[in-house]
Amino acid sequence: MEKILIVDGEIALRQSLNILLARHSYCAETADSAGQALSILENEHFDMVITDLRMKEMNGLELLRRIKNMYPHVEVIVLTDFGSIGVALEAMKAGAFDFVTKPFKNEQLLVVVEKALERRKLISEIRYLRDALRKDYSDENIIAQSPQMMAVMDLVRKIASQNLTVLISGDSGAGKKTIARIIHNLSARKDNRFFAINCSAMPEQLLEIELFGQAGGTIEGVTCTAKGLLEKAAGGTILLDEISDMPLSLQSRILRVMEEKVIRPVGSDTETEIDVRILASTSKDLARMVKAGTFREDLYYRLDVIRIHVPSLAERCEDIMPLAEHFLKKCGGELGRPGLRMDSSAANSLLNYEWPGNVRELKNTIKRAVALTNRDTLDQEDIFFAPNVLGHPRRLQLRRPPETSTLEDTQREHIRRALASNNWNYTRTSKQLGIGRTTLWRKVKKYNLKPETIVSD
Repeated sequence: MEKILIVDGEIALRQSLNILLARHSYCAETADSAGQALSILENEHFDMVITDLRMKEMNGLELLRRIKNMYPHVEVIVLTDFGSIGVALEAMKAGAFDFVTKPFKNEQLLVVVEKALERRKLISEIRYLRDALRKDYSDENIIAQSPQMMAVMDLVRKIASQNLTVLISGDSGAGKKTIARIIHNLSARKDNRFFAINCSAMPEQLLEIELFGQAGGTIEGVTCTAKGLLEKAAGGTILLDEISDMPLSLQSRILRVMEEKVIRPVGSDTETEIDVRILASTSKDLARMVKAGTFREDLYYRLDVIRIHVPSLAERCEDIMPLAEHFLKKCGGELGRPGLRMDSSAANSLLNYEWPGNVRELKNTIKRAVALTNRDTLDQEDIFFAPNVLGHPRRLQLRRPPETSTLEDTQREHIRRALASNNWNYTRTSKQLGIGRTTLWRKVKKYNLKPETIVSD
């Protein structure tokens, strides 16, 4: 039940509003002054305040400003006499949801109350979803045990708070968009919007309208919105995904946006100032494209202020199993198969595959296995890989025949091979595995690994 605080110096009005709201299933309390209202708000939670503008000591406008400063999520409706419309409009600018002039009909006030509470509920839901999304794309949730990804995350944390342009490079499916979202969520812009637009996903004319907006009209039967994403992202961040595929004519317009912080919608003569952080990603070699004349050199250097390269999954094998376990838990929950496990034969299949589709392919492989298996434990028969772009199945190139029977045996072999490749050097091996030296020492003791047992492969 929503709680509403009624603030008015007239006892008769307070009582009548209290009865009215109670009849419509609202929980209402009253205060005879702004001072008393602030005292009540300090100790109780309210969804809304209905206040008169004309009160002694502190008027309703000053009360409104204090409420919005201390309790910004509380909706405020102001009651005003007809002669105080100017003050009521000032209250709207200060954050009031609406104003109601006296005398008013009960139905009129109830409609305004209902609309205000609906907006509050919608805002709360949006805030909840944004917080959940921010949690999913936080640096704490990133699966990074390999030295390569740990270095990437260290760089992300250093530059996220700085309002710099970042160019994110890496193979398709490696996680470039995820890194961009984390940069946004770690920045001062996190409470504003994040947009990602794939520059290769639409024709040039539609891409231009999507980015810059249009003064009016339609194109190819599609009605276009007035604002483009660059303007909608005001105060936030926009990712120009696969910017390497952006047409040259649009590259020049993006360059001007970055240099002058202004945009001009399609079909308009008016320029609009914008405040947006631009991130870009690419799976292609932009430097080579510059030499070939297919990408603007000036835009390349304007984008390449900070470069973050996301390594492919094949370059960070230490992350394969942690990612697989994460996707298994997530997909199992989504598909109604919680508690699914994975045996060593499935783990060997994952560890010995080259993953040309990177993290995206790994996620899809696990999801496919979860959806199709009838067992409680995934094994090698459940792990199969999609055909490559030529239509031929990708063959599993095992680096070593699977001889183990448990996940623990798989981990023992993984540590054994890492030690062998580093000549039994604990420091290098622990960095490669992404674990501490003490943890590595305990694993060696647990698995009874000895230098003489380690041979080169």
